[in-house]
Amino acid sequence: MKPVIALVDMDAFLASVEQAINPDLAGKPVIVGGLPGMRGIVICASYEARKLGVGFGLPLAEAYRRLPKAVFLKGDIKIYRDYWAEICDILYSFTSQVEPVSMDEAYLDLTGSLSLFGNNGRQQRPEILSRQIKNTIKQRLNISCSVGVGTSKLFAKIACGIAKSKRTINDGGVCIIRPKSQMSILNEAPVSKLPNIGHKTEKLLAKLGVYTIKQLREVPRPVLLDLFGKRGAEWYEFARGIDKRRVKSASSPKSISRETTFNTDSVDKKFLGGVLYYLLERVCLELRRKSLQARHIAVKIRYVDFQFNESAISLAYPSDSEPEIFPIVEKLFSDMYKCKVGIRHLGVNVTRLVPAIRQWGLFDGTGSIKYTNLSAGLDRVRQHFGYHAIFYGKTMPLGSKFREVIDGYRLRTPSLSL
Repeated sequence: MKPVIALVDMDAFLASVEQAINPDLAGKPVIVGGLPGMRGIVICASYEARKLGVGFGLPLAEAYRRLPKAVFLKGDIKIYRDYWAEICDILYSFTSQVEPVSMDEAYLDLTGSLSLFGNNGRQQRPEILSRQIKNTIKQRLNISCSVGVGTSKLFAKIACGIAKSKRTINDGGVCIIRPKSQMSILNEAPVSKLPNIGHKTEKLLAKLGVYTIKQLREVPRPVLLDLFGKRGAEWYEFARGIDKRRVKSASSPKSISRETTFNTDSVDKKFLGGVLYYLLERVCLELRRKSLQARHIAVKIRYVDFQFNESAISLAYPSDSEPEIFPIVEKLFSDMYKCKVGIRHLGVNVTRLVPAIRQWGLFDGTGSIKYTNLSAGLDRVRQHFGYHAIFYGKTMPLGSKFREVIDGYRLRTPSLSL
């Protein structure tokens, strides 16, 4: 039996969550990313807003000019993450083979589920099972999604794109690409439908006279390898309908980051240091939740003139404790920030993640277990009484800039990784 792979893609996820939370927003153009007058871009627009010319990436000022009657919202990443967790629970009720690829889409291997959800010894049809998934999400959370099904991730992705084009203003679509239709669909599709082909690659291929997947199939493999390396070899196979990628069940993340953009540029090192500490707290909390530690840390700065700077260093040993890591973060920042140019964006990122197991103090002699116990104690207190029940003095400057919420501060459109 050929594999049955599905891609479930939420429709305008962040805006849909806001409409689900507040029924008064149903049918109205909703724009998530910030309020009128704030800097920034549209993070998500409801389909009502998209029909009127507002979409992802549009500056908020331009979005307001085009659609002043839309509902503009800052958004709440914690709520979106909670909704996504509930969606994943639903997906896992249909199959154990679920691979989230972002906070609004996931691949599912439904091959074994057809028999599990069948009747009287007969397998369930893929289109019926897909609609069951879609309808369950809609009934429980009042959020719509589109579902594409094929024999591989490649065709599931293409099918999902077709399903999106068939959706109504209130509901997503379902599309099944059957084996006998695969090549004819590939022949008609533009090269942009293949994974990892963006605008730059599309333009480069256009210079070679390649616009469709059928035309790409005519390019010799050595030429694609020479031009694009490993990606070229993948596209050579994809153009022939060959996709060896399997659905991989969710595993430990490769990185965790926390970032934020400021409403007003800042040169106040005390305030910027407080923001860095708070972002590091968020990173370390996620590490502890996932029982991970990091061996590599990076600090990112974007200035008012949009220049970008990043500095990173490997830790002597893995850690998940902000008091232990912050002196390193502080030095990375101070070594980079030598001028008086205003900063508009800060970020902290950790990589090289490993399971949280260490022979405490056996070689380093730093008393690391003290920091770990301190962080764990803070987690327990905050879980019961909220973030502000006990906090470090370094984060006090944030109180004058950001609104306090139960689990910390409401940062402006925070960019949070899963």
